[in-house]
Amino acid sequence: MRKSIADHLALMKSQAEAGVDYRPRTGALCPCCGKPAKITHTRPWDGETRIRYHRCLTPDCVLAGIRQSIKSVQVDR
Repeated sequence: MRKSIADHLALMKSQAEAGVDYRPRTGALCPCCGKPAKITHTRPWDGETRIRYHRCLTPDCVLAGIRQSIKSVQVDR
């Protein structure tokens, strides 16, 4: 069974809202295109975790086109 474009978009939005890993060296990568996403807002540390929100600025990216924010989670280890 083939996934429709709507199914693919729903999956990408779900991944962006659920959160991606944030790494100090590479930042957060867009779950749709895999390119680095720009930080728009950083929350304070909560214990060993920190949440950031990003936007993908890649012109051809679907998430950039719909201006979907991307959540990232950094864990201090």
